[in-house]
Amino acid sequence: MKNKNSKYYIGLGLALTLSMSSCNLDEVFYSEVTPDTFITTPENTYAVLARPFTHWRWYVGNDRWYLQELTTDEMVCPQRGADWYNSGEYFRLHYHTWNPDDRFVVNTYDGTTGAISRVLEAKADLETVDYKSIGLTDADKDDQIQQLQALNAYFYMKGLDYFGGMPIYTSNDDALQGRSTDVETFNHIESLLTNAIPKLKKKTTLGAHEDGYIQQGAAAAMLAQLYFNAEAYAHQDRYADCATICQDIIDGEYGVYELDNTWWGPHGFDNDKSPEMIWGVPSENAKLQWDWYFKYFYHMEGYKYFDTETTGYNGFMLTPSHKPTGELYTEYKLGNTIAKFHDKDLRKKPYRYLGSKKYEGMFQMGEQVNPNDESMACTGSKEYKGKVINLVDQVARFSEVGSKYGSVSELPSTMADGEENSGYRLVKSPQPNMADKQYRYNPDCPIIRLSEIYYMLAECKLRAGEKKGAAILINKVRARNFENKQDPNPATENNLDKYRMLDEWMIEFLGEGHGRRRTDLIRWNMFVTENWWDHKPSNDTNKNRFPIPNSAISANNKIEQNPGY
Repeated sequence: MKNKNSKYYIGLGLALTLSMSSCNLDEVFYSEVTPDTFITTPENTYAVLARPFTHWRWYVGNDRWYLQELTTDEMVCPQRGADWYNSGEYFRLHYHTWNPDDRFVVNTYDGTTGAISRVLEAKADLETVDYKSIGLTDADKDDQIQQLQALNAYFYMKGLDYFGGMPIYTSNDDALQGRSTDVETFNHIESLLTNAIPKLKKKTTLGAHEDGYIQQGAAAAMLAQLYFNAEAYAHQDRYADCATICQDIIDGEYGVYELDNTWWGPHGFDNDKSPEMIWGVPSENAKLQWDWYFKYFYHMEGYKYFDTETTGYNGFMLTPSHKPTGELYTEYKLGNTIAKFHDKDLRKKPYRYLGSKKYEGMFQMGEQVNPNDESMACTGSKEYKGKVINLVDQVARFSEVGSKYGSVSELPSTMADGEENSGYRLVKSPQPNMADKQYRYNPDCPIIRLSEIYYMLAECKLRAGEKKGAAILINKVRARNFENKQDPNPATENNLDKYRMLDEWMIEFLGEGHGRRRTDLIRWNMFVTENWWDHKPSNDTNKNRFPIPNSAISANNKIEQNPGY
């Protein structure tokens, strides 16, 4: 990556410093700041360490979310009249007809390779620092360097997941590389993590604040994820290795974690202190806010429902469970998102903020009237102008019955048939009202939580024929979703199969798109072989990976395109 600069620049590239000798106050200008002139205090090391983590914060949202969620049976972004067609880019995600120039693909490839460059830049700067001279220890240095190595592994693993084998760099001074094989990339990630884990710090206090940096538990969980998907990534069966790490995490070998007692604990306003949070993106009102998602889910007048000041774009929704006639879709086993939640599930009710950081429900559904103030109602501006919006678990042009269509039974239900009230909306990250607006965006974004470790271990057991053990693990997580932890539909040896396992992944991790639904479907060989709402399988395994952007190939002629593109 010789085209990448390995120095730290301040502002526009000109740094002004003051000579600190006792009498000389003349200004001295430097064109660049090097580690020996900038990294002179412990705080400076964290300033360098934080830069690639800031990129990571951006990376786990937006385009990566689209690729992981809107290509699957879980979430969808239909055209709503004249809105959301966007030159067909959301259609292409849903129908698996994307191309190398689609912006979500381009931004993800560039974001992945750019992240690796930033990590290597920070690592090179910190490696030259004498930590003892600034009041730190060699163990502190090892921890920071290995955090960067683990973060590097994270980005390489995402690159492997999205695109397959990636160019491997160990320094920004390396010459341009072609793509390594899938196995070589897998081995590189494995080496980074196995070397990093022993030198990282452990979490020693249950429920201690998670600040976004990487501890042993997070790195170990990443290694478990790598082994969990090794069959899809590198044609290796590593489920037994994944199971061993997961059990060790549960047993506290990599730090202290426990399942949260409530369903909302891992997502609420203080979820950075949830005992099951292993790694999360920090967010705090008016600081580094995790806020990209709000506008994309909610209606233009959704602010009335929530009693907030932010309007929505009215885009993303749950994949519908019901036909225009109201019948449940029974043609396929995947999808039917809201229907997969049991009616007694505490999450399956309209979201309502109760004050003082408390809330109930996880969805917007039905009439969009503020549950605390009936005078505040979300009204339509398109097909239902002036009427209270009633969100339905369907996609169809109901407003055209009587004009274009003779009856509801004639209505088509496709990506092109959305209206402004189409679809239930997810409220995974809670919203306070104006009275408590200081809590807005305080929920962190969970990246890895202990529930995932339980479910990975459960799936490993399921694949090994240990259905009873798998069911026990799943039910430990499920119980908190029901009143008095009385689950009316627990997993059992008789009902647990690959479809039930995928349903459990869906309902527990719905909308947590930074690394979930698409990857789960690929692992079960269902991403291109199964159908769901308005989606027919292509049976083209090349679609398990996205194309390399044409712009990346033009910039580096050593890069080869993926098969099928």
